[in-house]
Amino acid sequence: MPRCKARALKVGPGYILVDWASCDGCGKCVEACDRDAIALKSAPAKPAMTVAGPVVAATSPKPPKAPAKAVAKPANTGVAPQWSLPEAFLALACALALYVGAQSVPGAFAHAPLLSGLTLLVYNATIAGLLYFLTRRRGAGVLTAFRLGAAPEWSSLGLAVALAVGCWLVSVGYRAAAPLMGLQPPVADGPELATLFGAGTIGAVLTLVVVAVIGPVLEEALLRGVVLGALRTRFGAWPAIVASALAFSLLHASPWSFVPLMVLGVALGWLAVRSRSLWPSVVAHVIYNIVFVGAALYKALGA
Repeated sequence: MPRCKARALKVGPGYILVDWASCDGCGKCVEACDRDAIALKSAPAKPAMTVAGPVVAATSPKPPKAPAKAVAKPANTGVAPQWSLPEAFLALACALALYVGAQSVPGAFAHAPLLSGLTLLVYNATIAGLLYFLTRRRGAGVLTAFRLGAAPEWSSLGLAVALAVGCWLVSVGYRAAAPLMGLQPPVADGPELATLFGAGTIGAVLTLVVVAVIGPVLEEALLRGVVLGALRTRFGAWPAIVASALAFSLLHASPWSFVPLMVLGVALGWLAVRSRSLWPSVVAHVIYNIVFVGAALYKALGA
């Protein structure tokens, strides 16, 4: 661990190992751990001895006070697992393959109402199954594995709203400048998105639920949970944030929206690293998608 000058801390997939012979009790590992997986435990003080009669000065020096030791908490405390790089690559490769396969379905994600929605449902269900498989493989609960069991701080939720609004403004500015660069909005940004599950109120509600709620939750668990978590352990916070944002943009396979999605991905990754819960990044993603889908529905329905 970079912050451990004594090189006493070893972090790997599913374990935290402290070398007591090298640990100097500085506590830097506790400050760096954002999951409360390590606690600082001071050595218990020895009770003072009382001797009847006159006080006699000690002829030998007192033993040095034992330094504080970093104690790894047991694995059954509800701490999210440390995802490995093979797990991250497996999850990302499966998601890319599923997206390419969904795009190959005739009419899917294009001009066929209901078929497009059904394809999207199958895609989301398969991603959910993949994430569930990874959690079962680790023997962890779904909420704990993706840091969804911890209640977020109110300040983090407020920051999530602000970031969602800011990223939306960046997207609007990019939309205005994109035609000057010869780029056109994606097809799904128009009537096709509004008729994803058919026309009418029911279709609009289903589109909001699937695209603006279910999709963001699964994407955050996959990208800011597994991918960012694994890369952060190996390469550090910012390389993991940028790499997960790049994967987020590539998964949407839209050259036009690459830049705004990259900005959104970096913001969501930073929020996930800053928070002890994944909920703030989920909330920001949901808000962003609600505004996106709502604007598309408003435009398509001519309200």
